[in-house]
Amino acid sequence: MEPAEAAQALGASQLPLSLTASPEEGGGQIDVSVDCGDDKIAELLSLKQVVTELPPKDRSIIVFRYFKSRTQTQTAEALGMTQVQVSRREKVILNQLRAKLS
Repeated sequence: MEPAEAAQALGASQLPLSLTASPEEGGGQIDVSVDCGDDKIAELLSLKQVVTELPPKDRSIIVFRYFKSRTQTQTAEALGMTQVQVSRREKVILNQLRAKLS
């Protein structure tokens, strides 16, 4: 995953929100706190690390399914597998990722 995609996925490209009060309300500026996304960035970095540790075929399944938004059938065709094989393997991989991230 490219850094720009990661930032977009996290919504990190959003600037802090600032609202300016109208002159009738006494003017001034109201600052509204916005989640900075530090936790999301840490989670994404952790996820990226465990995904890179996967065997190449498992990593390809995850990349096709979750980063390229491909169906199980499309993933199977690209990797020379059946849809059922992709489905079963994906379930195992996701359980492994959950275990590593928890």
